[in-house]
Amino acid sequence: MDSAEQPDCGIGSAEQPAGGIGIVVPVLDEAAALPALLEEVRAAGLLPRTAFIDNGSTDGSAEQIKAAGGRLLREPRRGYGYPCLKGSRAVASAGAHVIVFMEADGSDDPAEVAGLAAPVLDGSADLVIGSRRRAVRAAGGMPPHQRLGNALARASLRILFGLSIADNGPFRAVRADLLQRLHMRPRAYAWTTEMTVKAHLLGARIAVVETGYRRRAGVSKIAGTASGTLGAFSGIFGTMLWLRLCGASARRRDRGRPSS
Repeated sequence: MDSAEQPDCGIGSAEQPAGGIGIVVPVLDEAAALPALLEEVRAAGLLPRTAFIDNGSTDGSAEQIKAAGGRLLREPRRGYGYPCLKGSRAVASAGAHVIVFMEADGSDDPAEVAGLAAPVLDGSADLVIGSRRRAVRAAGGMPPHQRLGNALARASLRILFGLSIADNGPFRAVRADLLQRLHMRPRAYAWTTEMTVKAHLLGARIAVVETGYRRRAGVSKIAGTASGTLGAFSGIFGTMLWLRLCGASARRRDRGRPSS
C-alpha cells in the first residue's frame, strides 16, 4: 500500500500559543436550560466571548439567545460536530487563541471557564479536559449507562493509544492553532474523542482538571434515548478504531522508508 492509499487521519503538527478566550456552545432544543445559563455566562463576563450555535432548535432556544444579546450562529446540519466546527472557526476568526467548548444543557458552570483555560493560557498545556468524576461521585446526576460508557471509553483509550485520563468530557479548552492542525471532522458523536486522540498522537500536552457537574435541564439527546446511546457508542468506538488503524498504517509506512 503506497502513501496515497493510507487512511487519512487528518493530523497536522503543533507549535506555541497566545492569549484570548472564545467559547463555543452548541445548542439543540435547550430552552429549559438556556435562561439560567445565559445569565451565568453574562455574570461571568463571558457573553461577548461566547458563540451559541443553534443546530435546528424548534423550542425557541434561538430566540432566547437573541433576546439575551448573545451571539447566535446557525448550523442546519445535524450532529454535535457540525456546530462545534462552525463555532470554533467563528471564535478563532474573531481573534480567540484558546477555544473553550461548553454544553448548553446547564451541566457545565461558566464560572469554571477561567480555571479550565488557565493551563492553556499560561503555556503549560495544549488541551485541557474537565473531569466530572469527583462531582458525579459526590452528587450523582449521570445515568448509570452513561457512566459505564465513559469507563469503557477511558479503558479503550488506554489500551489502544496508551492514553490514561480521568475523563473525556466535552467541557474543555484547546489552543486554536492546535485545533486547526487536528483537521477535525464534524462527526455526530465523537468530536471530543477525535480531538483527544489526535492531540495525543500529535504529542500535544494534555491536562485534566477537576470541574463540577450539574444535573442537566431537560432530557439528554444522547444518554436520554436508546438511539442516542447506541449512536454515541458506535460513533465513539468506531472513531477510536479508525484512528488506531491510521496510527498503525503510519508506523508501517515510516518503517518502510529508507533511513537517511
